[in-house]
Amino acid sequence: MGKRKQFIPKLATLGLLLVGLGSAYLLYQQYQSHPWTRDGQVRADLVRIAPRVGGYLVNVNVTDNQFVRKGDLLFRIDPSSYQLAVDNAEVALDEAREAVAALEASVKAAEAMVKQRETSVDSAKSRIVEAQSSIESAEATIKESEAGVTSARALVERTKALLEEAKREAARARRLADQKAGSEEIAEAKAASVNAFLADLEIAKAGEVKALATLAKTQVLRNEANARLAIAKDGLAEAHSGVITARAELQQTRATLGEPGDGNVRIRNARVKLEEAKLNLSWTEIFAPNDGYITNMDLLSGTFVTPGTPFALFVDSTSFRVDGYFQETKLKKIQPGDRALITLMGHQERRLEGEVESIGYAINPPNLANTEGPDNLVPTIAPTFEWIRLAQRVPVRIRLKEIPDDLHLVAGTTASVSIQQ
Repeated sequence: MGKRKQFIPKLATLGLLLVGLGSAYLLYQQYQSHPWTRDGQVRADLVRIAPRVGGYLVNVNVTDNQFVRKGDLLFRIDPSSYQLAVDNAEVALDEAREAVAALEASVKAAEAMVKQRETSVDSAKSRIVEAQSSIESAEATIKESEAGVTSARALVERTKALLEEAKREAARARRLADQKAGSEEIAEAKAASVNAFLADLEIAKAGEVKALATLAKTQVLRNEANARLAIAKDGLAEAHSGVITARAELQQTRATLGEPGDGNVRIRNARVKLEEAKLNLSWTEIFAPNDGYITNMDLLSGTFVTPGTPFALFVDSTSFRVDGYFQETKLKKIQPGDRALITLMGHQERRLEGEVESIGYAINPPNLANTEGPDNLVPTIAPTFEWIRLAQRVPVRIRLKEIPDDLHLVAGTTASVSIQQ
């Protein structure tokens, strides 16, 4: 009995030890199968609000930590100078359109001038053909007139010869008649024949004079035709020169114009400047990019803001999430889609539910060996402990399934995350 009484306390101690070991094993298995960490943070997308244009604030429609809806007007910068830029750009666009219209009219006028010069060429060619035809006609008439002059002269000479013959016959007949050897009638007839030949001679001389006048007149016509031909040739050369000049002016005017209509570079450039001015004017109003909160803001109307310089912070309320930083040895137990339980340090009594969205792909571990060294010559290796190696922590992104309306989430606050298998 004494030995049994001594064995019972030992058996109880052994049982308690086994229970403790079993509980520790179960806790270890749960820790291994349900990774958790107290190193978690509430995160949200933060937008540093900075103006795209500079100027004085004329409207500040929000206060610090105020909730705003997407599209709400937050700030307005004095738009007066930007509105003037829009007005100037509109005037410049109108001027560009007027300039293009004037150049288009110049192109049409130059095209009409080219057609007019080409018509002048055709007219000059017609005058040349007409003058050449007149010359040919005059040459033919001159030949006829010269033939007429030759014929008239031959007639005069023949009439003169006949007249001399008639005079001799009349003188002979008169002598015979005076000598009573011939008839008085014959003598008078011969005398009348002489008068007839004298009349014929006058007629022949008149014909010669007329033929010479006709020849002279025809020669004058030919000379006039030659003069007209020379003038027509000069006119043709001048018309050709005018066509060349008009075409060159047309090409220059077209080159100055460029593309007609609204596609002209002057109009396009003016339109771009107008759009730029309108864009700058639109940037004088700053709107909420999403539902969220304005924080870290201390501005009053009349403050001058500079382009690209943040003056307020916007917290996107639709992007609240939790990043849990797990040891790299636990990552094999975590998969996207796993259920996660989150406990906020400021709200220990509430537990939020989430889902693993993604696991980080890069970190910046401390004590990293610098293999570049000074001037890439000598590497600097930080010392490490060979007998212990600390696991690095990797961010795991947790998407919150539901956020209670009465829960005030603050980006950067601490949370604990437990992954449920």
